[in-house]
Amino acid sequence: MRQLGTAILAIAMLGGAHPQAQSGDAAAWKGAYRYAFDGGRTAGGSPILITYDLAVVPGAARGGCLLSASGFQADERIVCHSSGDAKALTVTFHGYEDGRTVNKYGVAIYKPGQTLFTLEREQGGTMLTQWDGFRPDLPAAAANPGEYFKAIRR
Repeated sequence: MRQLGTAILAIAMLGGAHPQAQSGDAAAWKGAYRYAFDGGRTAGGSPILITYDLAVVPGAARGGCLLSASGFQADERIVCHSSGDAKALTVTFHGYEDGRTVNKYGVAIYKPGQTLFTLEREQGGTMLTQWDGFRPDLPAAAANPGEYFKAIRR
């Protein structure tokens, strides 16, 4: 099922999607973004690495964006909605890839429509992430907003 959702978004990105279903000018954000979290090492020496990938396809079916987390003790896919303008994009929770609003353990961590985070483009090309309902396991002193997600494909 995970591959199906990822494949649908990838096909939509390649073929182009109509941005009419999203509010504002979220089409300016169409593309793929990545945040690679490096949490150091466990006591046993294993690396604590988690990759967060965000695919934004405004107007596509199932919400128009997919947030995935994979790596150290992480394997999750969230179907999300995106809205905004050329400067800022708000990502909200729609459900999990299996269509449910509870995770694989049956726990409802997010509510449908809840803001997960916002991406904002600054002058000079910097992109800031303002964490909201979704927040990786960052140190307490981590910047919020801060530079986390980077564009990997536009």
